[in-house]
Amino acid sequence: MKTKKNSETCKLLWQSVLRKLPVLLVMGCALLCMVLGTGVRAEAAQTIREDTEFMNIKQWRAGKASSIEFDALVNTLGSEYVEIYRSEPSVENGGKLKKLDRFLVSGDMWQVIDDNHYTKYGDNNKVICYSDRPRARGDNLTFVDTTTKAGHEYSYQLRYSDYVVDPEPENFDDDVKIISNTVTAKANLQTPELYKCYTTDNKTVKLSWSYTNQADGYRIYRYDNGKWSYLKAVKKATTLSTTDKTTKAGKTYQYRVLAYVKVNGKNVYSEKSDARKITVKAPTVKGNYSYGSVYGPYLNTTQLAQVRSVVQSFKLNYIRSGMSDYDKVLTAFNYLRSNCSYAYRGWQYNYANTAWGALVYGEAQCSGYARAMKALCDAIGVDCRYVHANAKASNPSHQWNQVRVGGKWYILDAQSGGFLLGTNTWRKQAGMSWDTKGLPTCSKTDYKN
Repeated sequence: MKTKKNSETCKLLWQSVLRKLPVLLVMGCALLCMVLGTGVRAEAAQTIREDTEFMNIKQWRAGKASSIEFDALVNTLGSEYVEIYRSEPSVENGGKLKKLDRFLVSGDMWQVIDDNHYTKYGDNNKVICYSDRPRARGDNLTFVDTTTKAGHEYSYQLRYSDYVVDPEPENFDDDVKIISNTVTAKANLQTPELYKCYTTDNKTVKLSWSYTNQADGYRIYRYDNGKWSYLKAVKKATTLSTTDKTTKAGKTYQYRVLAYVKVNGKNVYSEKSDARKITVKAPTVKGNYSYGSVYGPYLNTTQLAQVRSVVQSFKLNYIRSGMSDYDKVLTAFNYLRSNCSYAYRGWQYNYANTAWGALVYGEAQCSGYARAMKALCDAIGVDCRYVHANAKASNPSHQWNQVRVGGKWYILDAQSGGFLLGTNTWRKQAGMSWDTKGLPTCSKTDYKN
């Protein structure tokens, strides 16, 4: 009886299965399609392919310790993100690429630098992007990594992702579709600029140069007797001047400076600066270097001689034959603004209202800037006047220059950065007023080069 009952039960179950077989087959196929479909999507989402026509790092530059910059072609189709990946050490030395920063390159929020240049910071504020258009779609972009260290080598790669599918940043890797080529760059120390090279006593030579970020110190080289040789080291990054006490009167020398930083116990060097020349003898440039001079009415003969020495060095190192008056004035303007800072303590300290304060000590107020500019222009043959504001001016104590360029006179204010301005600009925008008696008539409009 049990056998017959069991047979009947099996028969009923089998008939039930046969009746439901079409449904089960359909469900199984659907489930299989879901699994396969999921696998396809997962594989597609994780597919990473290099496409240098879509994104291509074309050129990199590593001239500064604080940054490495590279140019890249980025073709985006909409509001997509581009992420910068970096490895340290380089990929060639076993480094692994990790996300450094990201940009919505084709959106808004570009900051205007000028009519043809725009910039945007990455989400992590580690990379800066520059473009020549406010919406960088299909553009040549420049990316600047501001977090590098001098002497270290890095690899870079760009990756593209469309956040419309998955807007969560942490899921970026699941959405990567295209990567750029990979480039490797080494961060170098910025080359210092040797600004000053002059003598104040015709016996020793004073040198000063620009600060180099991440440097541990500087090395000075001198050209003498037909060859370059190491002179001395300055072992502190914030010390930006030194004196060569081994010179001989009447001789001509040249100097260069480089920066260095220790990496893993070894010195990494910047390139050497441009050479600066100095002749250790009495200066001969033209100008008013007698007591009571416009360069500083109460400067003594020694201080005036020191001013003259700096002016002599400026002319020797920066003024070239054939330069136009415009080029000469611009060179003097930039030299003064590079070598002099504003004297916040007051005009009464360190002769800050004289050419000595501006050119020798390196600090001045407006009067010192204007008197120094007068001394530089007198030496290079450019007509220049010293001007003082009157009681009607927005700042009655302010002082500046008038210079003659291209047959016309213009306003020049080295302290504030005003270069070859017309009187309309100077009166209306700066609020300046002055007694024009005895002064040549200035152009009403700004200089147009």
